[in-house]
Amino acid sequence: MTANLPTKTPDAPPAKSGENKVDRFHPDMPTIPGVSRDSRQAARGLSGMNRQRLLQIAGVVGAVVLISALIFWRVKGKPRGAANSAPDSDIAEQAAPSSPAPNPVVETQNGLTVAATLDEISKPWDAKKFTFVKPFSQENIDAMVIRLPDGGLWAFSLQDPSGRCKLDYITDLGTLASQYSFKASHPMVVNLCNNTVYDPLKLGPLGGDTWARGEIVQGISLRPPISIDVKVSGRSIVADGIE
Repeated sequence: MTANLPTKTPDAPPAKSGENKVDRFHPDMPTIPGVSRDSRQAARGLSGMNRQRLLQIAGVVGAVVLISALIFWRVKGKPRGAANSAPDSDIAEQAAPSSPAPNPVVETQNGLTVAATLDEISKPWDAKKFTFVKPFSQENIDAMVIRLPDGGLWAFSLQDPSGRCKLDYITDLGTLASQYSFKASHPMVVNLCNNTVYDPLKLGPLGGDTWARGEIVQGISLRPPISIDVKVSGRSIVADGIE
């Protein structure tokens, strides 16, 4: 009889070193349908190259920024005299404090202000601006003298009685009609703030029995312009007083 000997199962081949072990430092990428292991390894290598490229680009950008900052610092700290002299001189002139306006030249005769000469305002409605100097305060006042049609003279302050607005002498009748809505037959004096119109040929009340030339014919001003006394001295017209 043949003895039934126990059958020995051949031993499995020994496992290779490192096989089926988990690499803790380089874990495998998860399995993605349609993406092979080789392509994942290639992508891993490509990402490393991209990181290295980005580091190089960042270094170049940083160098450019540093050079730009150095150039800006040098230009900013450069003395102005070394730059273009013309613009710097313009800036210096603008920065320099403006000098006060010089006092107007006032012609006097025997201590009185000369407003005009007879030749300067020889015809009706001729006018001339002048600066009247108050005798005691020495205050300069912008003024005007007008030759009236009857040969008389009217001088007045170009500052309105309230002290807040300026007066002007309008000889163009079209301007009086279009800008001041007043139909006139001769030149008028106007208030530039409130469009009040004063008639040089009429007298207006100041209160009580006092009257002054330049009656208000349109507007809201309270009284005629401030009068200045003038007289003829030789060939000059001199101002010797004010209201």
